[in-house]
Amino acid sequence: MKTLFKVVVILSLSFGATNYCLAIDNKSSSRETMSLVHIKNFRALSPIFASAGMPESTDLALLKQNDYQHIINLIPGDFSEEQQHISALEMSFEQIEVDWHEPKLSDFQTFVKLMSKYKQDKVLVHCRLNYRASAFAYLYQTTQLGMDEEIAKPQLLSVWQPEGVWLEYIEMIQQHYQAK
Repeated sequence: MKTLFKVVVILSLSFGATNYCLAIDNKSSSRETMSLVHIKNFRALSPIFASAGMPESTDLALLKQNDYQHIINLIPGDFSEEQQHISALEMSFEQIEVDWHEPKLSDFQTFVKLMSKYKQDKVLVHCRLNYRASAFAYLYQTTQLGMDEEIAKPQLLSVWQPEGVWLEYIEMIQQHYQAK
């Protein structure tokens, strides 16, 4: 029976991550939360933590309406316009320029510092398609929050299947934090 329950939870997270995540945010109305699902690969991972692809400027106001306080962008380049929009909405903006071909341990360590600073505030981490962001979210949940792999991994795999450099990066981060 215990194994069956685990299978049901994993399948629910794998195939219905968005629907599952909508249900856990009781503070927002369903209509408001559902308005976020059109953001590319949006995943509400907990009531206070989400990952997504690049939000449009109109999505930023919706994020604010859904009580997000901090936006972390993992894409290299000039995002001063995004920062201005976010600041105008009285949310914080941080950028960690994560090179797609060469992500670094220091990138994730910077992310961990930001997340520990934000404590229980509502945070969205994003990149272009939610590949980098979902990998960072997965690593944060498993290495920092102690989330079980059976819950965290289906959330990651509902967005993409890491391979090559990103699979190596995930393994390197996991090894680094297991050694501590």
